[in-house]
Amino acid sequence: MKVFWAFTRQAFHNTVVFRFEFWLRLFSIFLTMYGIYWVWKVLYTQRPGAFNVTFEQMVTYGVLGMALELFLDVGPEWYIAMQMRTGAIDTDLMKPLDFHLHMLARSSGEMLFSLGILTVPTFIAGYFLFDLQIPRDATTGLLFAISIVFSFLVYFHIGFLLGMLSILTLDIRSISWAYYSLVSFFAGQMIPLWLFPDFLRAIAEVLPFKSIYYIPMSIYIGTFSGSSALQAIGFQVAWAAALVIISRWAWNRTQARLIVQGG
Repeated sequence: MKVFWAFTRQAFHNTVVFRFEFWLRLFSIFLTMYGIYWVWKVLYTQRPGAFNVTFEQMVTYGVLGMALELFLDVGPEWYIAMQMRTGAIDTDLMKPLDFHLHMLARSSGEMLFSLGILTVPTFIAGYFLFDLQIPRDATTGLLFAISIVFSFLVYFHIGFLLGMLSILTLDIRSISWAYYSLVSFFAGQMIPLWLFPDFLRAIAEVLPFKSIYYIPMSIYIGTFSGSSALQAIGFQVAWAAALVIISRWAWNRTQARLIVQGG
């Protein structure tokens, strides 16, 4: 565990170094949040009763989706792809920590940095600029926090599996474009699943992607509460456990391939 947290701290400090990227990312996220606010404001002006929730809930949902992206989207796929292209993956294999756990530690460090330095200040600013809602009670806040933990685990393991593809293909750029579009859409990051056409919603309801944004944000704004919130978290737990098993299997198979290639 000490080794795990050592790599987590290292990733945290590495992320702090890139200050220009920090300010650029912060500016882009505020710009996107501003756009989301006005899109929903115009839509509610035209058809105020068409979305099953209040304007404040919908704006909170949309803006929260962008805020969460700041710290959830720290998957290991690009790191793995870069290490494969440069041939530096062998140094990771020699570290005193299982590679799967090493990637989780790195992503956890980046996530903690983004949560404290980017997401929380962004949401506080959004609260004053866009009248974002806060959880209606402590129970909702606690369920939201629990849901976010499993949201991160699901997102990380999906990214880890994408990173495994780079061992086979060496270049995942084309795959990643489709992947990010798929995740953003079926996770309900900007448009909640209850607004999807029936056939698309049926697909989205069984995929793991809704665990990333839709479930925690629905808990936050109150569309999931009580038993429905617990059932939704149970869905996240089931997919997180399944993805851990799949990731371990994928890594064992690809590790054997790396050993054969590297002698």
